[in-house]
Amino acid sequence: MKRNLHAGKHVLVTGACGTVGQEIVRQLLENESVGEIVGLDNNESELFFMEQHFSSLGNARFFLADIRDREKLFRMFKGVNLVFHAAAFKHVIMCERSPYEAVQTNIMGVQNVILAAAENHVQKVIFTSSDKAVNPTNVMGTSKLMGERLISAAAGNMPGTVFASTRFGNVLGSRGSVIPNFREGIPW
Repeated sequence: MKRNLHAGKHVLVTGACGTVGQEIVRQLLENESVGEIVGLDNNESELFFMEQHFSSLGNARFFLADIRDREKLFRMFKGVNLVFHAAAFKHVIMCERSPYEAVQTNIMGVQNVILAAAENHVQKVIFTSSDKAVNPTNVMGTSKLMGERLISAAAGNMPGTVFASTRFGNVLGSRGSVIPNFREGIPW
């Protein structure tokens, strides 16, 4: 039986192909009576597979998009009621090697989401952050903390849209989780 928490709502998920984004999309489509789900990601292959997987439902659409592209977000957020913002660079080592890219996605991308949501009168934006944002010692954690701060500032300065953050720890079995790495290293 589907719940009606988001009945008839037009929901957009950034980072729809990531571990968290995929689960949000799946939960909303299978357990909620949403009006429509729009999934955005810059991973073309995974978007294709998600679209194939959910094609029979009729209320899910997937688009190739990057949160760095402010104008595209402004267009995609039209008519959206709720945004789950899960797009981010989440691998500590990769962010250390490419700090500019981490800043562009994890900070400037969050600002783009905030501006697109405010411009389009989105009711609510839920930002998924990281436990590594607590007293950060690396680029990834610092950039995610700055994203949280931007969301907090928007919550206090942009009436009309609810902005909230939630922190995730290491999701077991997700891409980047230590569990798959341990599995590969253990001789069976």
